[in-house]
Amino acid sequence: MKFEKTCKAKFMKKALTILIACLFVTSVYSQSNFGKLQGKVTDAKTKAPIAYATILLEKDGIRKGGAYTDDEGKYVVNALDPGTYSITVKYLDYSDQVVTDIEVSSNSTKFQNVEMTPKGEDGTAVLQTITVRAGKPMIEKDKNSTTLTSSDITKLPTRSLNAIAGMSSAVNQTTSGISFLGSRSDGTAYYVDGVRVVGSSSVPQSAQGQIDIIQSGIPAQYGDFTGGAISITTKGPSRFVSRSFELISSSPFDSYNYNQAEFSAVGPLWIKNKGGGDKEYVALGYQFATNLNYAADASPGYGGFYTVKPEVQANLEENPLIANPNGDGNVYRSLLLTKDDLEFNKARNNVARYFGNVQGKLEFLPNKNSSLTLFGSFNQNQGNNWNYTQSLMNDDGYSNSTSQSLRTYVKFTQRLGETNEDDKGKEKSLFSDAFYNLRLDYQSSWSETQNSDHGTDYFDYGYVGKFTSFREPVYNYDTDLKYFIDQKGDTVRRQGYLNLLGFRNSEITYDAGDKNPILSKYTESFFNNAAAAGQTVSSSNQIQQELGLLNGFTPALTYSLWSNPGAGATGYSKGQTERAAAYAQGEAILNLENTHDLQFGMYFEQTFFSSWSLSAGQLWTLMPLLTNTHNQDLATLEEGGFTYGGIHSYDEFGTFTDTVTYNQRIDYNQQTSFDKNLRAKLIAEGQRDVNGNLYTESTFIDINSLDPSTFALNLFSADDLWNNGNSRVGYFGYDYLGNRTRKSFSFSDFTNDSANRSLGSFAPIYNAIWLQDKFQFKDLILRLGVRVERYDANQSGLVDQYSLFPTYSAGEMGSLGAGDRGANLLNGYSIPSTVGDDYVVYVNDIDNPTQILGYRDGATWYDETGVELANPDLLAQGSNSGRIQPFLVDQDESLVAESFKDYEPVINVLPRVWFSFPINSEAQFFANYDKLAQRPANGNIFAPISTYYYLEANQGAVVGNANLQPRVTTSYELGFKQTLSRNSALSLIASYRETRGDYALVRVNQAYPISYNSYQNLDFETIKNFRAEYELRGEGRTSLGVNYSLLFADGTGSNTNSSAALIQANLPNLRSLYPTSRDVRHQITARLDYRFKGGNDYTGPIWFNKKVFQNAGANFIISTKSGEPYSAYGNPVASATVGTATRQVLDGNPFGSRLPWQFKVDANFNKNFSVKKRNTKDQFRRQSIEFQAFLWVQNLLNTQNVLRVYGYTGLANNDGWLSSPQGQQQAENETRTQSYVDLYNAKVDNPYRYSIPRLVRFGLKMNF
Repeated sequence: MKFEKTCKAKFMKKALTILIACLFVTSVYSQSNFGKLQGKVTDAKTKAPIAYATILLEKDGIRKGGAYTDDEGKYVVNALDPGTYSITVKYLDYSDQVVTDIEVSSNSTKFQNVEMTPKGEDGTAVLQTITVRAGKPMIEKDKNSTTLTSSDITKLPTRSLNAIAGMSSAVNQTTSGISFLGSRSDGTAYYVDGVRVVGSSSVPQSAQGQIDIIQSGIPAQYGDFTGGAISITTKGPSRFVSRSFELISSSPFDSYNYNQAEFSAVGPLWIKNKGGGDKEYVALGYQFATNLNYAADASPGYGGFYTVKPEVQANLEENPLIANPNGDGNVYRSLLLTKDDLEFNKARNNVARYFGNVQGKLEFLPNKNSSLTLFGSFNQNQGNNWNYTQSLMNDDGYSNSTSQSLRTYVKFTQRLGETNEDDKGKEKSLFSDAFYNLRLDYQSSWSETQNSDHGTDYFDYGYVGKFTSFREPVYNYDTDLKYFIDQKGDTVRRQGYLNLLGFRNSEITYDAGDKNPILSKYTESFFNNAAAAGQTVSSSNQIQQELGLLNGFTPALTYSLWSNPGAGATGYSKGQTERAAAYAQGEAILNLENTHDLQFGMYFEQTFFSSWSLSAGQLWTLMPLLTNTHNQDLATLEEGGFTYGGIHSYDEFGTFTDTVTYNQRIDYNQQTSFDKNLRAKLIAEGQRDVNGNLYTESTFIDINSLDPSTFALNLFSADDLWNNGNSRVGYFGYDYLGNRTRKSFSFSDFTNDSANRSLGSFAPIYNAIWLQDKFQFKDLILRLGVRVERYDANQSGLVDQYSLFPTYSAGEMGSLGAGDRGANLLNGYSIPSTVGDDYVVYVNDIDNPTQILGYRDGATWYDETGVELANPDLLAQGSNSGRIQPFLVDQDESLVAESFKDYEPVINVLPRVWFSFPINSEAQFFANYDKLAQRPANGNIFAPISTYYYLEANQGAVVGNANLQPRVTTSYELGFKQTLSRNSALSLIASYRETRGDYALVRVNQAYPISYNSYQNLDFETIKNFRAEYELRGEGRTSLGVNYSLLFADGTGSNTNSSAALIQANLPNLRSLYPTSRDVRHQITARLDYRFKGGNDYTGPIWFNKKVFQNAGANFIISTKSGEPYSAYGNPVASATVGTATRQVLDGNPFGSRLPWQFKVDANFNKNFSVKKRNTKDQFRRQSIEFQAFLWVQNLLNTQNVLRVYGYTGLANNDGWLSSPQGQQQAENETRTQSYVDLYNAKVDNPYRYSIPRLVRFGLKMNF
């Protein structure tokens, strides 16, 4: 049995071994994030190739290698980080040629030819160095992805990765994330420098060198996603010393108070051969960036939010209970609130968030062909978690969360086999221009959610105050004749005496606590009223009936709509995700008749998911259940007509008076670990009970009279906290006390160790190998690749999802002995020939089976004659108990290891094909075929042994399917690109995608011992898309990119939990194709940049002899799309309420209705200006300070875009409940009708059913 094959330390050793083996066995390739530069050097006049010319490559002033042209004048420079480069070409008797602004993208080849000019004919005139600027081709020959450079990024009116991706055609931003080509949003992958992101993908904008949006024609080195990928390449060091500082604020414009400061710095640390001309290079350089962000409301809602007025809030907190105006008892004061007690605020209260991000990179160049890069980043996000139900009158009760992410890697790159002057005249080698790259990366993310007041003081959660229960004995006057053996051993007879039955509370007193003062007011109010009425409180039920609170309890919701004041977070949770990965990569050019660019790859990764949660507030309801379990009974024994153990009352003359009492019986077998440990602590500390007596083994412990400081988690055992499945704790990768564990645990470590119940981390293993060949045959560019992925969930799952215990199969029936249970089942009965030997047998009674009722093969059911059944309920109805009865191997029904099997690793072979060819000099046709796979999310597949151990206690819970497999997507795409002019082009693309084995929530009906919900690879999707893309590159003031997408996304489910409503309605797992929630039929996105240049290139208006708009411009993102689908319903329900059962009847087909169209404009208005420095240290520092002032506006027109509507009305602000007869009747029955109506209307109009309002932010950036 395995639940976790290896810990992280073992993994690192294994990863290093694999890495070293890769170096010696083969060159390998992974998500390298590298690009390539190649081209041809020719004579400008004769067009003859120039052999063995020197190519020098620089990026940000740092030498990035070089090359020599071959006999045909061709050169290749590979293993290039994405970014902007310049090349210098040198050759004897020719002027040096410098080409600048060469944009190299990841996983792509940049083609740059160079023409060189010779000296004058007399041999004496030497031309100066000639510098030209590279142009970006309108048509990329070998890819169809979107690339944004740092210059593009800084102009955009957004800093969201998803919003940037949303500018690409057929990429849709949804409320759940980003969707590529209609795929599910969880199919999106994020990369930073080629490393798949764990935790936050945030990178300071000043550190972003390039962003690539990859959605089709996916190279073989990318995998483990079925939608698309967003890849960020961070900037590297520079020969030039440069720093930047930026401030952004919305405080002058709104109450959201978005404020951010960002700083970055780049430069050299060690320059070799300084002043040595071409021999000078930066041996060690650095890049650093950090930002700090504060927002009072980081996620504004459209319009605003209701809260109660401050004076009303104060009254609610001080006097939360009032006398019921309609009868006896108390009611919550909040039940009488009306709209006059409310106010409307644009920003939410008490939701401030703080975000910090720091990133650094060091690059060491031991020589011109090698580099060693060290990278590290860390970010933290902290703030309160807004809860709509709490927001009206309990915003002080929000929980607080902190999340942190660490990302590090070390990378070594070396180029091999480059062409040089020594190769002149030699035959070209079979392999050339090779490189290899090694990288180890480690990532970790942490999260913690807690009560903002109590943190890790778990016993302060839910503490209301000290309840002291005074107990008194309860006697029965017994008139029956009874014989006793008294405490002296004498035989006595008693009749007409007081016989002790037990104890009860005579009075409960209350002292308000200061841990949760608002909660204490509820109980304090009750006790004050009781005292005023002269009542003695003696029952906890009495307190609760009048709405007082006991420890561990919170007030109910007002009309099931809004939380009452004081109801804060009652739970604590924390978690960690760690990922360690290793890969080596290599590439070489195979010089055959056609040049082949070969890439090979291998990747190994293991991720560790760990979590711990505690229902801290409910500890107060658990502790009384765990104490006094061993001393609840009286020490009395009835035997042989005599009663033993009685303590008889005698006077001084030895005459029985009137009473028989008993000591408490001590049964240590019934004592819980918590009681034992707590009692020992109280005894050791000399504590006294409520009556002033020292604690003993028989003392009644009054939990609610003890101070929270008395308790600690280590007083509990794991079994105490699991509480037979009604658990107060949940964990894996931590022990039950919340301490991180870093080892694997076996099946028996949980089932046999009740004190600890150890569970290891979920530690799946993912690895891949791939091979890719890209070559050009005449004008045809062809890229052929295959990726092989292996996924091992590294855990155990049920052998049979329909039975928690081992069962007999039809083939095993004949092996039953004469004395075995069920041996007579085949008497006079023959198993049908249509029933396979591995079919599971079902009987009429597990304990005493006398009849076979049917069989099951996987999820297909049969009756006893072998006829297939549509519904297994018939087998259950035919059993003696009315419950399904599989023929169990052992009717004891103990969870055993034989019920489980190790996960069988899944191997997917994924071919990738891309080809393109020119139709003419201005048009190109391309096509690609991709097969993609993605492993299951850990929430769907992870099922620790605790899930099965307490399965029956958690009916209705969703059980992860430990045998879930990766889903697979197949994509086909055809495209045509046409250059319309020197600076404009049009693309037409059509694609078809099909996903099989997607994840779906299902009902495992008639499983034993209970039916349950789980996940299976059942969903199927087809996505058809047509898109048109137009680009105009501004040679003047205007640049424009426009794209249109037509999408048809159909499937059996929109997301993993789409079928939850069907399951709730007791409908079967339906598998019909309908539009999914991502079926956005029409989508148009435009990116417009309008800008005035400076200096002599200025073409704008001149006012008062001033070029007022020089170096100024505006960038717009304009988007519109047709409404997303939603399901219409034919009956109204109280949608705004919480915790009430609601079932709606579908009106038409699922997702058969459409939301309104959406339209949004974002803008960034900016102007650059500079201040010249008086002096600078050298040419590698800025000669002036550059400033940029900008106004960043989201939703410029303040458009109210509807994101969600209520299915009955099709409106975003009205669900139709209050106007329905049912709703009107409900309102009439409430404490106050008008209050119910007003509070319901306030709740139903949720601002987050619309997109964001207009957000205006001013910024100033300085580069110095």
